[in-house]
Amino acid sequence: MENTRGAQHYPVLLKLQSTHRSECVIRGESVERLTTRQHKIEMQWDDRYEKYVRKTGLYGLHQIGHIPTDHALISALVERWRQETHTFHFPVGEMTITLQDVAVLLGLPIDGKAISSRTDLDWSATVVELLGKEITPNTFRKKSNVAINISWLHANFYCCPKMADEKTVQQYARAYLLMLIGSVLFTDHSGDTIPAIYLPLIEDFEAAGNLSWGSGALAYLYRELCLATKPKRKQFGGPILLLQIWSWERLPMGRPSICPITEETHLGGEDREKRPPHGYRWCKDRNFSGLVSRKVLEAYRKEIDHLNDGDVKWNPYENQMDLLPPICSKNSDLWRTTAPLIHFWIVEMYNPGRVERQFNCYQVIPPPLCDTMDALHNLKNRSAKDWVKVHHVYLKKWENRRKHCLANERPYDISKNDAYKRWFSNASILYLNDPRGLPDNYSAGKRLRKIAKGVVETFGDTTDKKTREFLRDLLHEVRASIEDVRESVGDEEVFAAFDKNLIEQPARTQVHNNDAGPSCRPATKRTRRSSSSK
Repeated sequence: MENTRGAQHYPVLLKLQSTHRSECVIRGESVERLTTRQHKIEMQWDDRYEKYVRKTGLYGLHQIGHIPTDHALISALVERWRQETHTFHFPVGEMTITLQDVAVLLGLPIDGKAISSRTDLDWSATVVELLGKEITPNTFRKKSNVAINISWLHANFYCCPKMADEKTVQQYARAYLLMLIGSVLFTDHSGDTIPAIYLPLIEDFEAAGNLSWGSGALAYLYRELCLATKPKRKQFGGPILLLQIWSWERLPMGRPSICPITEETHLGGEDREKRPPHGYRWCKDRNFSGLVSRKVLEAYRKEIDHLNDGDVKWNPYENQMDLLPPICSKNSDLWRTTAPLIHFWIVEMYNPGRVERQFNCYQVIPPPLCDTMDALHNLKNRSAKDWVKVHHVYLKKWENRRKHCLANERPYDISKNDAYKRWFSNASILYLNDPRGLPDNYSAGKRLRKIAKGVVETFGDTTDKKTREFLRDLLHEVRASIEDVRESVGDEEVFAAFDKNLIEQPARTQVHNNDAGPSCRPATKRTRRSSSSK
């Protein structure tokens, strides 16, 4: 398959390449990994909240809880995201996060009203009415009347009083839900505040259960992915949890090994309603091998460049649905709607027809392309508006979502895969680095020196014995790589700078059986493991 750097035949798929961060990677320029925004929900859970949280449809999100973010993995995925198609462009073809993934992984309802309402309310009065606490100078961020300080929520709602009446319990449950929504689903870039705009959505717990939280979360994620493709973008927010576990389910990069979980203990036994969504399996009994290497962006780029069909789990849920709560498969017809996804100011086009293989359905070549509306990306939440009026055209389309579902029921035809790959190789960029070797030895030397510097700095900051041993291995591999390119680079500074920082001759670490994948082990371990398995 050719490493196509352009797309003469289908230029629409790459019309924004000149301003895409992947273009910087291709040119050998330095592109820093993104800083992700995600808060821990540092509020005590109270069993009295359960009935209210279940009514809203957000209980599955609560069950999964917090999972540490792999910043480098998120950054590597962003480099493959295309704003033109709302899909990732990998060497194996297009893939994306779908409404099926949202429902199965997070257990969020995808049917119902769109996440949209007014943002021009009196937010001080709303906080008093729905949370029952008086406004103080610390309630909102300075110069804002809508961004609630997380510190204020912690101070006032950390633990529900034992003798609280039902109204007070509801207020505390609402505060917990606000933290859950603002910390996991719709995390902004502030780092320490949550918008009050979500409070009216959970005023009535029953009504909240009739909202399409899943489509709203996917709209938010698509928008964050699109904005993050800009080279100067430094932060990434939204439902990072969804993106990360989606990648672990389908792709090998950085995937942690997980131990089997007991159905009776962890999955609610015979009561399927109490079982957590599929994403729960990543929050328990996880074993991150190679904790440090999974943070190396360059390693992920290389792994993605070498992806093949055998590495990808195209249909990871097909044998799991009977074990999951009903919410995960409810309204499955909407998984393939083409209605727009909406979250207040955000409207994003949804293109399931481009990734029919993920639904085990026949893939048309070329896939249908829906305009992703560049103008919509210019809309920002900077002013208070009635978004129901602003987006009434798109909200009407969402109301008619069932009329816009794909009707193709032909099963996926693997015999057509070669034809699809031939089309795709001329339609997109398959590799960010030349698969035949290093595209630029000087740039390679600079990147290797940067990797070495990062490893040395991390080595100095850690006291864990296994991690330090792993770092020595990684340093050894970087040194060997620099030796390979030093002569052609003609830059003695590259090698000298590295040699000066080399801590000591690397000691070999043991390769564990519960190996987590290539990006979680040094190259020597990958080679040794491969040879031993033959």
